[in-house]
Amino acid sequence: MEKSSYKKVVIAFLHKDFDSYLLQLRDFKSSIIYPGHWGAFGGSIEKGESPKTALNRELMEEIGYSPEEINFFRKGYQEENEIKLNVFMYYSSIDVSPANLRLAEGTDMGMFSRKEILTRNLYSKKLGKAFPIVPLLSNMFDQFFEYIDNHVRLY
Repeated sequence: MEKSSYKKVVIAFLHKDFDSYLLQLRDFKSSIIYPGHWGAFGGSIEKGESPKTALNRELMEEIGYSPEEINFFRKGYQEENEIKLNVFMYYSSIDVSPANLRLAEGTDMGMFSRKEILTRNLYSKKLGKAFPIVPLLSNMFDQFFEYIDNHVRLY
């Protein structure tokens, strides 16, 4: 029996006032998990790197942006095709328009409302059609929306 891989990754929910979120349409490469799905920006944590340092590095590589403040949300675990993922989830406000970011990884990016995210299918303006959200990310958004409703937002 082949031993499964273990991988530490970090992702960010980049938001504007907790009302809209910046997401990335993953490339259509068969070598990646969930090609052609909407996902959060982030990536692998390299050996010796803290999750926060990895997130800042990944955001600079992927969109040329580094948030002033990054907040820890939670850790999650997922097993996908013999790969065990240890996912560190953060959130941060984003103070620039997607038009002012440089997409260096992925096929498209866009800002989406909570209502749109809850449909689980998001429209790519660049490609002119809708694509699904990575299933694990959908579950994380459900947990995150509950968290911000109960702990972050003050009504």
